[in-house]
Amino acid sequence: MRTFFHYLLLTIGSIFVAAGLELILAPNGLVDGGVTAIAIMANELFDWPIWVGFLALNIPSLLFSGRFMGRTFVIRTLYANVITAASLAWLGPMLAITSSEVLIVLYGGLLLGLGVGLVVKAGGAVDGTEMIAIWAQRRFHIPVSTFLLAINAFILTGAAFVFTLEQAMFSVAVFYIVSKMIDFVLDGLNQGKSVMIISDTPHKVGQKLLKELDVSITYLYGQGGYTGDERLIIYCITNRFVYPKLKEVVMAVDPSAVLEAYYVSETSGVKKATFFNSTGEKKD
Repeated sequence: MRTFFHYLLLTIGSIFVAAGLELILAPNGLVDGGVTAIAIMANELFDWPIWVGFLALNIPSLLFSGRFMGRTFVIRTLYANVITAASLAWLGPMLAITSSEVLIVLYGGLLLGLGVGLVVKAGGAVDGTEMIAIWAQRRFHIPVSTFLLAINAFILTGAAFVFTLEQAMFSVAVFYIVSKMIDFVLDGLNQGKSVMIISDTPHKVGQKLLKELDVSITYLYGQGGYTGDERLIIYCITNRFVYPKLKEVVMAVDPSAVLEAYYVSETSGVKKATFFNSTGEKKD
C-alpha cells in the first residue's frame, strides 16, 4: 500500500506539473527555472514540443547522475518523467486557461510547486538540474543551493532575451512561489512545535497537560548553570493550534515557568509519557 501511495503521488504530481506548464506558463511566455524553463524556451525558439525538450534534457541528466541516487530514486524519477511527458503531449493542444498576469504567476507557481513537491515527497524528481546539482555537490563539493541558484539565474536571464524583460521579471516571481510551495509540501504538512518547559513544579504541570490536553510528554534531567540545582524539564511536541492552550495551562499552574518553543519541520510516531519516581527510576 505504501508503494502504491507513492506512485499515486508521483502520478498526481506529474500531471500537476504538466498542467502548470502547458495550460498556464508556456502559453503566456513565462518559465519557472531548470529543465522545464529550457524546454519552454526551446518551444518558443524552435517550435519543439515541450515534452520533447523535457525528455531530451532530463533523461541524459538522470543517466549521468543516477549512480549517485540509488535504484528506487532512478525508477521513480523515470516514471515521473514519463507521466509528465505524456501529460504535456496530451495537454499541449489545449488553450491556456488564463491570460491574467496575476493569475498566471499565482496559480502557475502554486500548481507547479505542488506538483514538484508531491513528486519529491514520493521519492522522485522532475527536473534534471537538481540531479546535476547533487552530482556537483558530491564531485566538487559545491552546495546544491548555490549550484541551483547560479544555473537558474542564468536560465532566467536567458528568458529575458527569448521573451521580454517583463516576462522574465514575472518568471522570477513564479520561481519564488514554486520554491515556497515545494517547501510547504515537503515540510509544512507535518510541521509541529517542539516545546520545553522549565518549572519549579514539573509534575503538577505535566499531570495538568496530560489531563487537559492529552499531549505526550517526556521528563528530561536538567541542572541549573548558576545554582547547580537538579530539576526535571518537560519536553513535548504539539502543533501550532494546540500550543496557545498549552501555554495557558502551564502558566495557570506555574506563572513563573519558562517555555521555549520552536517549529520542527516534520514529526512522526507517538511519544509516550515518561515518569520518574523520587529515586530517579523510570516508571510506566
